Amino acid sequence: MKQRTRERRRRRRKRQMMQAALCLAVCVAGITLMAAVWHVTSFALRRMPGEKEPDQEEVSADPATDRLQETFREQDASSTAQKEDILLVNKTHPLPENYTPSLKRMNDYGADVDEQAYDALNAMLKAGNKEGLSFWIASSYRSMERQRELLDEDIEALVHQGYSYSQAYEEVVRETMPVGCSEHATGLAVDIVSKDYQILDEQQGRTDEIIWLQKNCSQYGFILRYPEGKEDITKVSYESWHFRYVGVEAAEEIMSLGITLEEYLDSAE
Repeated sequence: MKQRTRERRRRRRKRQMMQAALCLAVCVAGITLMAAVWHVTSFALRRMPGEKEPDQEEVSADPATDRLQETFREQDASSTAQKEDILLVNKTHPLPENYTPSLKRMNDYGADVDEQAYDALNAMLKAGNKEGLSFWIASSYRSMERQRELLDEDIEALVHQGYSYSQAYEEVVRETMPVGCSEHATGLAVDIVSKDYQILDEQQGRTDEIIWLQKNCSQYGFILRYPEGKEDITKVSYESWHFRYVGVEAAEEIMSLGITLEEYLDSAE
């Protein structure tokens, strides 16, 4: 009898010990899980939404330039121009005589450009600078009065060489736009050259700066306005240095297709 009682007590103590061990294991597991959840939650709260992991974060070599490029991208995304909003200026589409652009000064280059193109142009040139390139803006906004002066000067020079006025005029307007027909009067066009070679000639197109610009300008909303082989459409000789702001969407389509602004706008009709 006593033997059976001791055996029951022994089995009961064994069950109690097993239950206690199981309870302890469950408690430890619960505490571990709670600690893990707390750690992950507190870490997540310390990070801003969308923030990269520390080991994935990109280190900017020039934070000011990156902020400028980001500002340009945000502005361009919020104000993408429709085809019908893009201003066409050429020999058959002159500007109104009272046209007045909203100009901003680029102090580093001594150039005035329309405010629509200001941030994009700054971002593009600074991106090129980071690639070791050095640019200069040879021409930006030009008033109609100044355009008239340039035209008259070139015509007069040819007349002195024996051309008639009409012959001189026809020769000059192959390179210099008639008054009211120059994109420079919009403030949206710039002649950009290599700072180390500022001559507007065939060699300019072989400089590293112009090669880079022609390859990357569309990312910033610019196009090569007078491409080679399109003279019959633009009525202007190839100018490797003349870039026009039209917005990223239009620029990327124009440059990728190898067409002119005239062809792009005609496709919308």
